[in-house]
Amino acid sequence: MKRIFPFVIIFMVILSSLCFANQYDDHPDKYIKIDSGADFNTYLDKTSIKSVKYAPPYYTIQCDNIEFDQADGITAKTTVIYYYDFNTKSIQLQIPQNIAHTEDGSISYNSIRDEPPVHVDPSSLSFKESIMLFKQLYGEKYANTFLNAPRNKAETNSNIDNKNDLPLGEIV
Repeated sequence: MKRIFPFVIIFMVILSSLCFANQYDDHPDKYIKIDSGADFNTYLDKTSIKSVKYAPPYYTIQCDNIEFDQADGITAKTTVIYYYDFNTKSIQLQIPQNIAHTEDGSISYNSIRDEPPVHVDPSSLSFKESIMLFKQLYGEKYANTFLNAPRNKAETNSNIDNKNDLPLGEIV
């Protein structure tokens, strides 16, 4: 019995990891995992990334984030719009839409928001994502200008300009 017990444990661990596999992990060409927790994973949908406004010194980038909640079986798609002001080195965020579906495909909730953009905190995951998007669309040199701006460095407690803090891989 003592010999079988370790194999049973290993089998259960492997089986449980297979149960949480999802279509987003299976398609790294379309999705980048940008955050994860015990019961959820958040992905950036690479096919949704678009430059909405290119009018230096102002830039706007839109993308969709997908959050897969393994505990509830709910998938939420959130449209995110980042507004960049190169003069002030500030980034704002707006979330105009959030839709969630259950495992059977029915809509759990659908919210259309008409809220003004909010400041993106330099220590947040949103800031990291916004820099990653900006870097991919407009180049590392300009993205580093946001990263190294004194106001952004002063507001963060981490080494956010360290490339290891950003998700790995190319977006587009």
